[in-house]
This record gives sequence, C-alpha cells and structure tokens, in this order.
Amino acid sequence: MNVLLITVDSLRADRVNEEVMPSTRSFADDALEFTECVANGPSTPASFPSIHASRHFASIQGLGIPAEGGVVTLAEHLHEAGYMTSGYTDNHFASGSYHYDRGFDLIHDASSTTEAGKLKQFVQSNLNKSGLLFKTIERVYTQADAFWTTTTGNESEYERAESLNRRALEWIDEQDDDEDWFVWLHYMDVHHPYEAPDEYQRKFLNEPANVAECRRLSRKGTHHPEDMTDEEWDTIRRLYDAECAYTDDQIDSLLTELDERGVRDDTVICLTADHGELVGEHQHAGHPPEFWEGIIRVPFILDGVGETGTVDDQIRLLDTAPTLADAVGLNAPSVWQGESALEVARGDANAREFAFGDVGRQINYERSYVRRADGWKLIRHADDGEFLYDVQSAPAETAADNRVGEGLTVYDELTEQLEEHQRQMAALRSGERGVDEDDEMVEEHLRDLGYIE
Repeated sequence: MNVLLITVDSLRADRVNEEVMPSTRSFADDALEFTECVANGPSTPASFPSIHASRHFASIQGLGIPAEGGVVTLAEHLHEAGYMTSGYTDNHFASGSYHYDRGFDLIHDASSTTEAGKLKQFVQSNLNKSGLLFKTIERVYTQADAFWTTTTGNESEYERAESLNRRALEWIDEQDDDEDWFVWLHYMDVHHPYEAPDEYQRKFLNEPANVAECRRLSRKGTHHPEDMTDEEWDTIRRLYDAECAYTDDQIDSLLTELDERGVRDDTVICLTADHGELVGEHQHAGHPPEFWEGIIRVPFILDGVGETGTVDDQIRLLDTAPTLADAVGLNAPSVWQGESALEVARGDANAREFAFGDVGRQINYERSYVRRADGWKLIRHADDGEFLYDVQSAPAETAADNRVGEGLTVYDELTEQLEEHQRQMAALRSGERGVDEDDEMVEEHLRDLGYIE
C-alpha cells in the first residue's frame, strides 16, 4: 500500500464543513474521521516533531529534530521498509533546514527555492537592521511584500497547493508500478496572510481584497489585534474561509488525479493539520503561543484503512506516524511516543487519556497544556496565568468559564499529570538536540512566516 500524508498548515477542525470545505467534508464522511484530534503544539515548530517523528516538541532541545540518530521519522521507517519517499513543503520550519528531510529520497522545499524567498532572505541577511534602508523597507513592509509577489510572478506568499500537487503527481508518475511510495504534502495556503484567488474570495466577500490589503489585515490582526475593528475581524474570517475553500478544491483535485491514475485504492491517505488558527477569538488572529481550542483542535481523516465512520475519542498528532505504520502492517519503532489511532477506532485501546503540548520561543515550558479525554483542560500561559476549562460544556473558553481557584480535584489531577510530563521531557532533552533557538536562521524564518515583526 502507498501512503499519502497531507498536512494543511493552520487548518481548524471546524472548517471541514459543507459550507467552507464541502469536498473534504464528503471525503471525511466516506472515510474514518477522528473528531477529537489535538495538536501537541500551537505552531509548526512545536507541532512537527510529533507528526514526523512521534516525539513531543519538549523532548528535543531546540527546534526541529536531530540531524541524525536519536529519533526515527516516518519517512525513514517507510524507506527502510522499501518505500520510495518524497516530500513537498513551503514552510521553513517543516523543511530540511530543521532536518525533516530525513528519510526522503526527494524533498522539495519551496521556502528556500522561490525567487521571492531568496530576495526576502537576502534583505534579512545582508542589510544592516539599524540602517536607514532596512528601516525604510520595514516601514513599507506590506507594500514591499506585495511588490515582491507581483514582480516574481507568484500569486501568493507561498507556493500554492495546486503547484505542490503537480510536483507530487509528476514524481508519482515516475515510480515503478511494483514499488510502494510515501508522499508528504504540506500546504501553506491556509496560513496567514490569507490571500486566496479572487474566485474564492468572492464566495465570502462582496469584493476581493488585493494582496496588500490581505497582508495589512494579517499583520494587524497578528501583531496589533487591539487595534482591529469588528469589520476587520469579519473580513479576516472571510479571507480565512476563502483560503480553506481554495484548499478544499486542491484536495479534491489531488484525490481525483489519484483515482484517474488507478492508484487511490492502493493508497492509505491521512489528512490533518499541524495546528489550527484564531480568527478573532480571544482577540487574536493567527496562532499565538497559546492553547485555545481553535488552535489545538485539528482534523484527522484516514482513508484506505478498511475502517470508516466517526471516532469521538481523543487522539493526538503524536499518533500520526504510528497510525500510518500500523495501516500498512509495520510495527512502530520503540522510540515513538505516540500510538496507533487505529487501535482506538477498532476498540482495542481507549481514548488517549491525556494530551500534552509545549511551546518555545526560548523553550518556555511555562507555556503548556494538558487535555483530558473528557474535555477538561489545564492551560498555562506564563505571565497570563493558568486556565481550567471543561471545553465540552464551555467551548468558547471565556474568562467566566475559567475554573481555576474553585478547588476542583480535576485541577490537582491535571497539574500532577502536566508536571510529570514536563519532568519526563526534561530527561529526554538532555540527549536530543535540534537546531539551537538562538541560531540567526531561526529568527529569519520566524520573521518570514510572520511570527515576529
């Protein structure tokens, strides 16, 4: 069996619905859908070790995964089993720069190959940040960004899903019929700034916004949310939905192409996201280093595994690699920290009783969370304090819903579980090192992706 892993950056679980993503909704209805999948981090750097290597972000010192040894990636595991492997990404933090190329015969990293990316990286790397030229560029960043997009012939900030699909399908066509393959596609379209093609914007807006306006709103909502108007929040939500609708069409197109090639029936397909997104909730846009449900709840859909239906028990992105290995009859490496979600679907295992997440910058484990399978969740947001919610009864997670300080036994249980998790992660970190967070490349990549101004 072939394996196709599609990860959609910043896709909220609730957008897989008939109005915004009808084709993906139909795909999920005919497949095996896990409705309670949670991310182990609120950003690409914090989440991707769990997806590719079944490791908590907090178990590795620095960002990414080690250059060699220590962990085993899904691509390495499948490659060792005889699979041909290829990956397609346009996110620095999900690329070879952070060693996610391990196990791939081919990795296409558009974030380091596009002309716009090269130009931006040159500006960041070669101009004196205290100099007049850099400050001038920074003041007109939105217009400059739009100019780079237009002059380099790119229609958006990132390489579009349609283009990544084409690259992957060309590679699939080159493979021998008797060889199994593993393809990983990471779509960036849903990541801010939201600048879907006009035809998709018109589904949600009276008039499409131009590139400069999309990026202005994105930067304002992400970095200066206190200045946003209600009208701007509404536009942000509509632009986000337009990107989801575009991505929906590209997922449908890819599945259709696999059908026409006669390979879909021989392919296990997993569709998920590295994290979700805020579009005005908690007065934020994007995915700040916080653990609200809109950020950690992600879709998780499996096709071609001999099971269909809906599973409402909690699983984690940590379970992605073990699940796909199980789907093709492979045992999971002992170093993987997750377990196969198929065991939950079959009734051979209970819901994952606890899910954990941590986050850097500077590996700040005062920002972390634990979520119990019944929906009770303890969040630590460093100086912003602790929050305890029953998200089944209070999904909006408002200030009035916060149960910290009420003397509930669930608070003590979740505190104990989270602190024990952090002790275990600290012990593992001493032996595993990724890319140092102080590396100059990290700051450039954070800036390119809009995490910092």
